Amino acid sequence: MNEQKKCQELLVLFEGLRKILLEENENNWVRGINSICHSLSSCVKFHGDFNGSINYVRDTYKYMMGGNGSFSDFYIWRDNFNERVLENNKLDKIKDEIWKRLTE
Repeated sequence: MNEQKKCQELLVLFEGLRKILLEENENNWVRGINSICHSLSSCVKFHGDFNGSINYVRDTYKYMMGGNGSFSDFYIWRDNFNERVLENNKLDKIKDEIWKRLTE
């Protein structure tokens, strides 16, 4: 896959992740996701350094996901167990797809 296409696909995935975080009123991790979206958006719009942007996104996301209390611990709470499982499955699917794209 070429770097430009990868940036475009990552942008779509991170925008989906940002949408979930905003819907959940998450104020902390969304800042990192906003930074990633800004980097990818600028790169795609202005045909910038695709490889450099991907490296920045990979490093930033990896940093956010590391250790206790990191973004990897973030989950969506619902009082209804089935709703909670459904929403967290959606979240995990996007996170897994992002990681897959970043490591291919």
